[in-house]
Amino acid sequence: MTSRNRQYWEEYSNLQHTKHRIIREYLNGWFPKLGLWAGKILYVDTHAGKGKHLTGEEGSPLVALRTFLAHNARDKILHKSDLNLIFIEYDQENAAELERELQTFTDLPPQIHWKVYNRDAFDFLKELEIGLAPSFMFVDPFGFKISCEVLRRVMEHPRSELLITLMWRELDMLIRSEAKTEKQIRTLNEVFGCEEWKEIADIETSDLRAESAINLLQKRIGAKWSTYIKMLDNGRTRYLLLHLTNHNDGRDLIKNVLWNCCPEGGWFARKTDDPKQYFLFNPEPDLCPLKRWVVDKLSEKSYKWSELEDLIRSERWLKKHLWQIIKDLRKEGKITPIGKFTQTANPVISLT
Repeated sequence: MTSRNRQYWEEYSNLQHTKHRIIREYLNGWFPKLGLWAGKILYVDTHAGKGKHLTGEEGSPLVALRTFLAHNARDKILHKSDLNLIFIEYDQENAAELERELQTFTDLPPQIHWKVYNRDAFDFLKELEIGLAPSFMFVDPFGFKISCEVLRRVMEHPRSELLITLMWRELDMLIRSEAKTEKQIRTLNEVFGCEEWKEIADIETSDLRAESAINLLQKRIGAKWSTYIKMLDNGRTRYLLLHLTNHNDGRDLIKNVLWNCCPEGGWFARKTDDPKQYFLFNPEPDLCPLKRWVVDKLSEKSYKWSELEDLIRSERWLKKHLWQIIKDLRKEGKITPIGKFTQTANPVISLT
């Protein structure tokens, strides 16, 4: 474990870059959405690490703190709310190093509070009383072991959201193994909070098994929405970054973040891509599947514009994509709006 841990900190690939970008962009939207009214907001990092990679790039605790400090609404948020940051790290040396890194942030506003706990994350979370403060928890274990029961208790609190690193390659191998020990079976029961994971083993492909595993975790943890991005190594899914929320705003925000990170709409990141490579333009997504989706819906019945927006929340597409398709279909004479043709007027839309 020590050797593998050092190897992890010696490397900073596009997967870590994408993970930190998702955290940064999500928190940029999450901080003001909750902090401008809540009185207190809470960021929790369950496997916080040592603060920096050996190559100099910052880990998730520093990314979260620096994102808030650079936010253009920071002062307005701090006028309304305190920010509490809880960093949990099992390795004593890593925890001490993280604390030293955090101490370099001098002259923090008095409304910002941070603390590093050198504990087992899930044992600590059993004791943590989150209360009514909106919380964002990043669960990033070194292996695949998580506690479904503990995370379910977290999600029971109002305005709690989870971002979970699910080490799918190893988890998939264990689910399909025909020679599991009693300890391994107990581990899988703890990860999923039940024995229903046994049904996943017979599913044909890794991607379909992953989707089934996510659906099971969503149900057992108790989240209304699950959204994930695949992290690829040599063309195969290394791990999944899974977002869970009970709020429509959270679902909308993570979808926007993932489209920013994956503008073609694939929602995957490759380890071998260069995180420092910038494009002069973003590739345009293929909206043909969305066009077919809209036509299929309108073939059933007419919908108000807002009703289509609500329906599309469960799909990958964004509201701006829907707007583009509705405009295109009207130009082509394939739909007819009943009422003023603007989004705010909320017209009824029918197939011509």
